Amino acid sequence: MELVTAIAAAVVGLSALVAATTGDDAHPAGATPATETATDGATSTPAPAPSPAGESAPAPPQTVTGLIADLTARPDAAGPAGSLLRDGLQGLLSGDEGVRERSALQVLPIVISGQGLDPRYATATRLALFRTMTGLAPAPSAPTGPPSCLQVGRGTPPAEVQNYAGQIVDQLPAWQADGFPADEAARLQELLTPVTDGRATLDLVPCSGG
Repeated sequence: MELVTAIAAAVVGLSALVAATTGDDAHPAGATPATETATDGATSTPAPAPSPAGESAPAPPQTVTGLIADLTARPDAAGPAGSLLRDGLQGLLSGDEGVRERSALQVLPIVISGQGLDPRYATATRLALFRTMTGLAPAPSAPTGPPSCLQVGRGTPPAEVQNYAGQIVDQLPAWQADGFPADEAARLQELLTPVTDGRATLDLVPCSGG
């Protein structure tokens, strides 16, 4: 089992992710929520630290290994949750299945909600993970076994899988507002809509050409 399998296992087999943005798992230890309650009761989202005058911040990589390298060199670049994101991505490459599952639980709530992340890094990580899960990008440094990808299959999805897929579909407009490409959003919605409707489930299959 390697990166794709670790992430997909969290999607299809761990009910804790159903409450990705509402339960305690949405705020791993040390994470700083993206919103803070102001004294007047309103909420505000802290802006990322500005770049030095005359400099534009480099675009974040859109691969898992690239993000790990970037966040290792610049842990604050992605926002308050950047270090948690880096540690979780590194854990996804572990040869220990338990470590990979715990890392998926740490990474996915952050990535789905975008809490504590610069929107550009949230988008880049979403692209890196979901392209890997659907076979458009190879799984990096797979510990063992052939790469696996998510595929919609026949059957009624477990309730937690259906709810989880619904959370992603519901958040796609917000993802696009953060810069998630419209074609990727359409592809992800096409993949997950039958699951949210209860007409199909998600299976792990060998990636085509993998």
